[in-house]
Amino acid sequence: MVLYPAAMWYRDIAPQPVKTAVRSFVRNIGEPVNALNSLLQGEPDQAADTVQRFIMNTTIGFLGFNDVAADFGIEYHSEDFGQTLGHYGIGGGPYIVLPLLGPSNLRDTTGIAVDYVANPMTWGSRNSDTLDNLYLGSLALTALDARYRTLNQLNELQQTSIDYYAALRSLYRQQRNAAIRNGADPSAPNFEDESASADFDDAVEAAAN
Repeated sequence: MVLYPAAMWYRDIAPQPVKTAVRSFVRNIGEPVNALNSLLQGEPDQAADTVQRFIMNTTIGFLGFNDVAADFGIEYHSEDFGQTLGHYGIGGGPYIVLPLLGPSNLRDTTGIAVDYVANPMTWGSRNSDTLDNLYLGSLALTALDARYRTLNQLNELQQTSIDYYAALRSLYRQQRNAAIRNGADPSAPNFEDESASADFDDAVEAAAN
């Protein structure tokens, strides 16, 4: 009710340079959490790249509104604690739809809570009005950017799916498993197979019916 019309307005009104700058900013705000989770997943080189990106973009990139690190060939990596748990073989558990946040599961919901606590901005904003305003603004922009980037996919999915809920659930699982693998072969043994979660949800739906 809130994000969809806001995302439609953002798509139609905001010029592309503004969208690019917002996308770069919200990525930069999350870099400390990305770096921490890269370390937890045993990827120190990736963590170092992320720290380097954060320093460069925060300073000469004007708080991240310009992704100058990309111009130097430093690749962006998105990592969260849900991916970290999945990296170590912890299954997703039952599918959950969170208010405002959308599709998730028990593992990734736990990851959201841990990332919130681990984010330096969470604690810094409590001691500074400036940081507090910056943090709240970043949360709003992150939500707007995420909803904008999924407008076409979700609209198409809703129009073409017989069961939109089931289709979205399946798409979410595929996307999260791909994120956990970080491009690895889907048949690699060290990553989860969420068939157990699918069986759980199917059993719940069958019981409800």
